[in-house]
Amino acid sequence: MHVPDQSHINQVRDALWQRSGGGASVMVGSGFSRSALNIRPDAKALPTWDGLVCEMLHKLYPQEPRKTSAPDDPLRLAQEYDAAFGRGELHRFLQQLVRDGDFKPGDTHTRLLRLPWRDVFTTNWDTLLERARTSAAKRAYSVVHTMDEIPLANRPRIVKLHGSFPASFPLIFTEEDYRTYPTKFAPFVNTVQQAMMESVFCLIGFSGHDPNFLQWSGWVRDNLGDAAPKIYLAGWLNLSTHQRRVLEDRNVVPIDLARHPKAGEWPEHRRHDYATEWLLHTLERGQPYDVTQWPSPPMDRARPESLKDLEPIEVVTSDTPREELDSSSSSGASENDAAWVRQLLGVWSHNRKVYPGWLVAPGSVRVARSWETREREPRILEVLSDLAPLERLNAVRELVWRREIFLEPLSVELESAAEDVLQLIDCQSRMIDGAAAPDIAWPTVREAWRTIALALVTVARHRFDRGAFDQRIEAISHFRQDDPDIARRIHHEHCLWAVYSLDFASLDGLLKDWQTENCDPVWMMRKAALLFETGRDDEATALANHALAIIREMPATAA
Repeated sequence: MHVPDQSHINQVRDALWQRSGGGASVMVGSGFSRSALNIRPDAKALPTWDGLVCEMLHKLYPQEPRKTSAPDDPLRLAQEYDAAFGRGELHRFLQQLVRDGDFKPGDTHTRLLRLPWRDVFTTNWDTLLERARTSAAKRAYSVVHTMDEIPLANRPRIVKLHGSFPASFPLIFTEEDYRTYPTKFAPFVNTVQQAMMESVFCLIGFSGHDPNFLQWSGWVRDNLGDAAPKIYLAGWLNLSTHQRRVLEDRNVVPIDLARHPKAGEWPEHRRHDYATEWLLHTLERGQPYDVTQWPSPPMDRARPESLKDLEPIEVVTSDTPREELDSSSSSGASENDAAWVRQLLGVWSHNRKVYPGWLVAPGSVRVARSWETREREPRILEVLSDLAPLERLNAVRELVWRREIFLEPLSVELESAAEDVLQLIDCQSRMIDGAAAPDIAWPTVREAWRTIALALVTVARHRFDRGAFDQRIEAISHFRQDDPDIARRIHHEHCLWAVYSLDFASLDGLLKDWQTENCDPVWMMRKAALLFETGRDDEATALANHALAIIREMPATAA
C-alpha cells in the first residue's frame, strides 16, 4: 500500500526534524478545534464555517426558508450581519457559538505542540492551543495576540492572527475585515510571509474552500509573486482532479488523506479525525535518532493497535547503535566467553561505525560508558588467544578506540596485547602469523593496524620512553601514503614530544615546517594550541579564528 501524497508530507516531516535550516511552521484552522474535549456534557460542538453560515442565515433571513436572496460568500454574509446588528452584536454572536470555556484541549493539540515547529500560527479564536502548552513542557511557546507583541515574543510562538477570546478584538470575520487586513495588520501578514519564505509551511485544519485558507494563500501570492514558496495543505480534503489542479496552479500542494488506501474503511463521521491522526503519527515518526544518546539504541516505540486503521505510516529509519551486551550474559566457560566476546565486538564495531564523529566523547557519555569498557576489557584480553589473528586485531582495535575517545590511557595489559597483535600482522608483506594472506581486505586491516600503532606512539610519549617512541613512529611511518592525517599525526606527536622535553628550539622548527592549509581545521586548532605554548599568541589566535571560520562555513552534518 502507498499513500499517494506521501512524498509531500515527507517534505514537511524532514524539514520539521532537520537540525539546521529553516525548519517547518504550521498554520492551524478551525477544523483542528473539532478534536477538543467537552468539559460540559451538554456542550455543543465547536462550529465550522458551514455552521456559522447556517446560524447567520437563520438570524438574517428568518422568513425565507431557502434563503434565496442570501449571498453565497460567507464573508459577505458576515458583512451583512455586521451592518444589520453592529460589531458588538457580531462579537456576542460568535462568542455564543464558539463556547471556548466548554472545551479543553485534546490529545491532538498537545501532540501538535510537542512537534518542533518553528512557529505555530492560527486563525482560530478559541484558546485551545494556548491552554495545551502546559502539556508540551519541552517546547516553551510564547503567545502573540497583538501586533505589538510580535517583536517581544521568543520562538517558538503561537501567533493568533484573527483575534482571540476572551478579549483580543477585533475578530477577523467580515468581508471588510479581510479586505483591509493586509493594511491594518501588515505586521501579521509580514510575519507569516517571512515564515513561508524561511521554512516549509503546512496548513492543518483547513478545507480547500475555507475562507481563511483562500485569503491567506491569496495574500502570499499577491505580495510574493513568483517568489512565493509552496504551501502544503494537509487533511481530509476530498478534492476533485480539477480542484487539485487549481490549488497546484496557486502554488499549494495538497496532501489529501481522502486518497489514503484505507480511507474507504474510515467511518464517515470520523474521517477528519483519522486524517489528523495519520498526519500526527507520520510527523512524529520522522524524529531522527538523537546522537547525544550514543551508544544507547533508540527507544523502541511500540505501535498502538489502533494504528492498523491508519497504515501505511512511513517511519524514518537510520543506522543507529545496538544494545551493548551485559557482562553477565555468558556462563563463564572458555568457549562461551569467546562467543560472548565475538558478539560484543560485533556490537562495538557497529557502534563505532555510527559514532557521531565527536573528537572526544561528551562527559556524560564518558562517565556512563568508560567504566563498562574497563570492566569488559579483562574478559576480552583473557580470550584473545582463542581468537584468530584478525579477530585479535579487531578486538584490540575496539578497546584502543574506546579508550581514546573516553580520554583514558591504555592499561599495561592492553598495551602488551596491542604490541603482540601488531607483531602477528605484516601489512607491508601481506602476511599473517608468517603465512601469506593475499585474499583478505587489506585496506581494512591496515586501518585497524595503524589505529593501534598510533595509540602506542601516544603511550610511549606519555611514559617518556624515547626508544619506544622512535621505534613506534618508524613503524607507523610506512603508512603515510594511506591517509594524509597519518603524517599530520606523526608531526603532532613530534611537537608534543618537544613540549614534554622542554626542547622549544626543536618545537619552533617543527611548527614552522607544519603546513595546516587545506586540511581538517582540527589540525589548525592543534597547531594553534602549540603556538600558545610558545608564547606566539597573535599567530595562534589568527590560526584558531581561521579554523573557526572554516568550521562555520561547513554544512551542519559535516561540522
